[in-house]
Amino acid sequence: MRPAPTKAIRDLAQGGVARLLGGALLLLMPLVLPATALVGQLDHKLFDLRAESASRRASDRFVFLAIDKESLDHVGTWPWPRSVHAAVVDALVAAGAADIFLDIDFSTPSTPAEDEKLAAALARAGGGVILPVFEQHQNIRGADSVEVTRPIPLLGENAWLAAANVRLDGDGSFRAFDAGLTLDGQLLPSASVLLSGVADPEISELGIDYSIRPETVAAFSVADLLRGEVDADLLAGRSIVVGAYATELKDLFPVPVYGILSGPMLHILAAETLLQNRLPWTIPAWPGGLLIALAFVVGAGALRRWRLAVTIPAILALALAIEGAGYALQKEWSLQLPSATFHLMLMAGFAILLLQKIGFGVWLLEIASAERRNTRRILKRVVNDSADAVIIVSEEGLILDHSRAAARLFGASHELRRGEDFRIAAPAQLAEAFARLHHASAEDGKPLPTVQDEFTISPDGEPLHLEATLTMSRLEDVTAESEFRKFFVACITVRNVTARKTYEAKLRRLSQLDDLTGVLNRREIATRLAQSVREGRTMAVVALDLHRFATVNATFGRGTGDQLLRAVAKRLMAGCRKISIEPAHAFVARLGSDVFCLAVALDPEEGLDGLPVAVLALFEKSLDARGAKIHVDVRMGACLVAGVDPAAAIDGAELALDEAKKIGGSGWSIYEPAAALEQARKMRIEHDMRRALREEQFFLLYQPQVDLETGKLVGAEALIRWRHPEMGLVSPSDFIEVAESNGFICNIGRWVLAEACSAASAWPTELSVAVNVSALQFAKGDLCADVRHALAVSGLDPHRLHVEVTESTFLLDPTRLLAALHDLKSMGVGTALDDFGTGYSSLSYIARFPFDKIKVDQCFVRGIVVRPESQAIVRSVTSLAEGLGMTVVCEGIEEEAEWRMLAEFGCQQGQGYYFGKPQTADELMTLAGQAGSGVRATA
Repeated sequence: MRPAPTKAIRDLAQGGVARLLGGALLLLMPLVLPATALVGQLDHKLFDLRAESASRRASDRFVFLAIDKESLDHVGTWPWPRSVHAAVVDALVAAGAADIFLDIDFSTPSTPAEDEKLAAALARAGGGVILPVFEQHQNIRGADSVEVTRPIPLLGENAWLAAANVRLDGDGSFRAFDAGLTLDGQLLPSASVLLSGVADPEISELGIDYSIRPETVAAFSVADLLRGEVDADLLAGRSIVVGAYATELKDLFPVPVYGILSGPMLHILAAETLLQNRLPWTIPAWPGGLLIALAFVVGAGALRRWRLAVTIPAILALALAIEGAGYALQKEWSLQLPSATFHLMLMAGFAILLLQKIGFGVWLLEIASAERRNTRRILKRVVNDSADAVIIVSEEGLILDHSRAAARLFGASHELRRGEDFRIAAPAQLAEAFARLHHASAEDGKPLPTVQDEFTISPDGEPLHLEATLTMSRLEDVTAESEFRKFFVACITVRNVTARKTYEAKLRRLSQLDDLTGVLNRREIATRLAQSVREGRTMAVVALDLHRFATVNATFGRGTGDQLLRAVAKRLMAGCRKISIEPAHAFVARLGSDVFCLAVALDPEEGLDGLPVAVLALFEKSLDARGAKIHVDVRMGACLVAGVDPAAAIDGAELALDEAKKIGGSGWSIYEPAAALEQARKMRIEHDMRRALREEQFFLLYQPQVDLETGKLVGAEALIRWRHPEMGLVSPSDFIEVAESNGFICNIGRWVLAEACSAASAWPTELSVAVNVSALQFAKGDLCADVRHALAVSGLDPHRLHVEVTESTFLLDPTRLLAALHDLKSMGVGTALDDFGTGYSSLSYIARFPFDKIKVDQCFVRGIVVRPESQAIVRSVTSLAEGLGMTVVCEGIEEEAEWRMLAEFGCQQGQGYYFGKPQTADELMTLAGQAGSGVRATA
C-alpha cells in the first residue's frame, strides 16, 4: 500500500498550484484587460487627467468667429438670410483673412436672390472659403441608410468642400474626427485637415489633443465683425472658422477635460493638433504588461520573503513611476500610455503574493470566523440597544435572552429573567399570542407563521398600548450525535405605541374641528350628516353668515372679531340642540371666515317650516366680545337633505345663502336647485334632436382649407350647425355631447357624410371635403358602410373625401380602429388625425395607423409668431410628418404672419379666419372664384 502524503508535501503541492495559477492569471491580464470596456474607460480618464495637467496654448493661426446670442439678436432672425453670410465673407476677405470655414449647413436653397448674393461673395473670395459636407440619416425609419448632404450647387461651385462629420465615442464623448469621407468616388478631406495646411497627413482618424486650451484660441462675435468693431490686423493672414456658439443653435458636444465645446471649436482644436504635430497615439499595453507579469513570476520567491512594510511601498513606487512615465510621454510626444492595465496587474500581483504569504485556506477560515464573531456582537448590540422590547424564547417556552427595554417595559409585576418560563412571567395577552404561534408552528408542511397583536396593560395604573410581533425561526442542532435535529426559537418584539395612539387620537380630533372656534369643519359635518341620513333621519342644513362682520373687524379690531366668532359658535352649539328633535344629531361647523353651518334633525312632516325663524331667534340678544355688546344680523340659506348627497346639500345651502345676502339685514332663502333648469334644457335638446334630423334643422357650413405655399383653395372642412325653431342656434358643444351620450351621434354622423359628399360632388374636382367622425361611430356604428353609401349616392371620387379622427378615438378598441382605417384607405378615402397634441395620441399610434394628414390644433398656431415653444412644437410635428409621409394641416390661422411662418416651417395646408370663416357651399364657391390663383392672393 502506498503511504499517504505528509502535510508538508500537501502544502507544497497546493502552494505550487497556487503560484502556477497566479502566474497564468498575470500573463493573461495584459492580453485581455485592454479590450474590456471598464479598463478602456479608466485609461480615457487617465489620458484626460494628463492632458488637463500638461495644458498648452494654441498657436495664433486660427480665429473662432462665433454666432453667439448677441449675433442672433443683432440680425433678429434665424436662419440668417444668406446675404448676412455674404457680408461676413466680404468683411473677412477685406481684412486679409486666409482660409475661411463656414461651419453652417447650406444644403437647402433659400430665395434665389439670397443664394445669388452668397454665391457672389464666395466668388469674390477667390475659392478661399470652405463649406461643410455631412453624412446624415435619410429618414426616421431607415436608421442604417445614410446620405451625404452637401451645399447647393450654386454655392458648392464657388467654394472648397470639406467633411465635417462629428461622431461620439462609446462613452458619449467626442475625441476624434474622421480624416475624410468619400464623395462621388473621391476622398474628401476633413475641414480640420484643410485648415491645418498639413499636406496628406496619411491618417484615417484625426484625434484631438485636449491639452491645447480652447480659451487660448482668439474668438470674436459675428456681431462685432458686422459692426466693424474687429481690428483687421487680428484677422489678417489667419484661418477663420465661422460657426454656432449660442446654446439655442444646439451645436454643442460633450468632450473630455472641458465638459462641453461647440462644433467649430472642435474643428480648430483638431487643426491645432495637426499643426503642432500632436496627434494622440496609444501605446500597446501588452509589452509593458508582460514585463510586469514576468517580474512577479520570476521574483515571486524574493517578494514572498519581503515584509509587507517593504512590499507595499515598493509596489506604490512602481505605480507612481508608471504614471510619471505616462505623463511625460503624453506631455512631450502626445503618446498615451494605457496604465490602467498595469495598475490592475500590480494589485492582482500583490493579492496573489499576500494569499501565498498567509495561506489561502487559513485566510478564508479567519474571514469566516471573524464574520461570525462580528455578527454575534452586532446582533447582541442591536437587541440590547433596541428601543423596542426584544425577547428570545425557546421552543419549550424558556426565556433565552432579552433586551434591556424588555426588562422594564412590563413593570415590576412582569419582570423577565433569563431561564424563566415566558408563559408565566409575561403579561397574559402576550403569553396567549405565544401559545397561538407555538401551535401554528407545530403543523407540518406549512411555512413558519408570524403573529401580530395589539393589547393594553396598566402596570402602574396608567394604560399602556403595546404592539407585538412574534416570529418563529427554524434552527439546526449541529451537536446532535446522530443527525441534525431541528428546533424552533421565537423572537418577540414589543413596541410601546402609547404616545402614537394618543397623538393619533389628538390628530383625529384636530382634523375634525375648526382651529378658531372649536366647532366642526366642513369635512366632518358632511361625514356626520351622511351618517345621520343613512340611519333614516330627516336632516336639514342651514348656512348662515354674519351681516356686516367686516365692519366689526374694522371698528373693534380683529381680536374682537375672533372673539365674536367664538361667541356665535357657542350660541349655535347650545341653540341647535334645542332646535333639533334629537339633540345627539345637531351639529355646528364653520365653513370659512364668518360663515357657519348647522345640521339638525327635523320632523319629516314639518320639513323646513319654522327652522329659519328658530335660528334667527338665537340672535335676538346681543353677543359679548371682549366686554363689548354687539348685536349681529344673520342671513341664512336652508336646504333639506332629501335624496341629495349631504355634501351637495351643504353646497345647496350656501347657494341659497348667496340669494339671502341680497336682502338687507336678517333674512333667509330656501334652496331651489337651479341645476334642474340646465338638466331640463339637455333633456329638451335630446328630445328635439331626432325631430331636428327629420325636419332638416341641421345644416353644414364649410371652412376653407388652402395650400400654404400658394394660398390656393384645396378643399374645406364640413362643420355641423343646428337652427332650433325656438332656442335659435344651438352650439355644437351643447348637442354633440348629448348625442354622444345617447348614441344618436351615429345617425347625425351618417347624415353629415351624405350631405358633405353631395355638396362636394358639385365642386371643382381639385377640391376635397373633410368630415369629422366621432369615436362612437367606430365603436357602435359601421363607419365604413356609411362612407360607401355616401360615396355611392353622391358619386364623389373617394380620393376627394377625408375622414378626420380625434385623438380620443384611441381610447376605444385600437385594433378595430386600425382595421377601419385600412378599410377606408383601400377605398381611396383619405384619413387625418385631428387636434394633434391635445389628447391621447403617441408616436406609436402615429406610426401604426395609416393617416394621410396630421392636423395641428389651433392652440399651437395662435400667437406662434411670438411663442418660441409653439414654433418648436410645429417644427417637430412637421419633421415627424415628413418622415412618415403625411401632410401637415394647421388650424386657427388668423394673421398673415402666422401663415408665412407656417409655410416657412414646411406645413403644407391650413385653415382659419384669415382664409375664411365657416360658410355655405355657395359662398365657398364664390370665394374660390373671386380669389383666382389664391384665397388670399392679394394678402
